[in-house]
Amino acid sequence: MDSASNWEFAASIAAVSIGLSGLLLFTMLSVIGSWRVLERGTSASTEAAKTMIVIQDLARQLAVREISRSPAADVSQAATQLSGLRVQADALLQQQTRLQDAVRNLVEAGVLRSEGSSAELKDLEGAVKRLEENLARIAAAVANLGPRQP
Repeated sequence: MDSASNWEFAASIAAVSIGLSGLLLFTMLSVIGSWRVLERGTSASTEAAKTMIVIQDLARQLAVREISRSPAADVSQAATQLSGLRVQADALLQQQTRLQDAVRNLVEAGVLRSEGSSAELKDLEGAVKRLEENLARIAAAVANLGPRQP
């Protein structure tokens, strides 16, 4: 082998090494990005669950207040409060829908699919399902709070 072929061989080894190091760097950035997305999704799911609990308590308090009111209570004030509660429930449903869409998009994109995060993904999906069930209960409670005919 002459020095030119040795030089070409060394250059090809260097090119392969540089290419593999770039691939390693890209993979590491992807793993870190996936981990951050999973962390944010989990925290968003936790916050949504906490919000759902607060809304349930609010709905319970409003239901108790509605039952304990006398028939001569101001109906317009109750209607205003009820419409405000419905607006809040609608906003929560929209947020929940956006959260579900974001999680589905992440799962479909493969960002949340890795061997180490399957348990976290199942926890996240379980939290989203519980959120859906509780928001359905809240929507039913809000619908039942509508103005009642004597």
